[in-house]
Amino acid sequence: MNIKKHPIVSPVFTISAAIVFSAILSTTTQAATVSGGALILNLNRDAIIAGVDTDNFPDAPTVDFPVCCRPSLYLEEFYDASAASKTFAQLRSDNTPDLYDLESDEISAVGLQYAVNGSTITANPGGRQNRATDFSFDPNDLLGTATGSIGLGGVTRWRVDVAPPSNRVLLGDMTLEYDPTEEGRTSGRSGWIITNHIGFDAGAFELFDVTTLLVGDSLTINGNLGFGWGFDHLGATDARLSDARIGTFSFQTTVVPVPAAAWLFVSGLAGLVVSSRSKTKTVS
Repeated sequence: MNIKKHPIVSPVFTISAAIVFSAILSTTTQAATVSGGALILNLNRDAIIAGVDTDNFPDAPTVDFPVCCRPSLYLEEFYDASAASKTFAQLRSDNTPDLYDLESDEISAVGLQYAVNGSTITANPGGRQNRATDFSFDPNDLLGTATGSIGLGGVTRWRVDVAPPSNRVLLGDMTLEYDPTEEGRTSGRSGWIITNHIGFDAGAFELFDVTTLLVGDSLTINGNLGFGWGFDHLGATDARLSDARIGTFSFQTTVVPVPAAAWLFVSGLAGLVVSSRSKTKTVS
């Protein structure tokens, strides 16, 4: 008896799998997102003070208001990504020694680090709007294909020269995103913007003089900061419209391919094709 082994191959399945494999490969090889890293803000407190119009109380002590030497707007507290579990009320009230604006309460607005959020985040506590990262782009054409946004963990609390207790303003739960309609609208303006989501959605900072560098798996963005329209209610409209620069920023992150699930599916299909080729039958 002669035993011959012939592989059983399903031509239809093999061709179909190859087509699907090729289609998925062509749509995923150019897709990328970002993972890890941070945005660092360096705010010029004098430029911010000069750009807002909230100096409503005297800068010398009086009988009715015995508080001296308060700037119109200053940074009182910074919460980094580790404070993601704090509620809106906690961010507004924690570590607040008084309801008044004291020069000694001011902290530096330089080196504020906002961590890049992952593609999923834990549920937001009361009043928070921290966002996951859903940014995607083609590394060969970053600015032409960028969609979604990069979630940033961190919140600042500002003191405003108005009557307490309304003299605290939160800015945070932000996202970094690219809007091509803003690119070059005025000299130096880029399409990159930082949006505030805590309390209400509003432009936090407009980004100018931006350099974007993508080398290997490292994406770096640097440039200058300007007022977003979210500062308009503090009297910053004129400074915003004149494109006043109020600090600098730097952003660094790692580029990773997406979607990972598609790559796993492709690998699975390849395995099925290989398995189908290994089957044999016995004939006499």
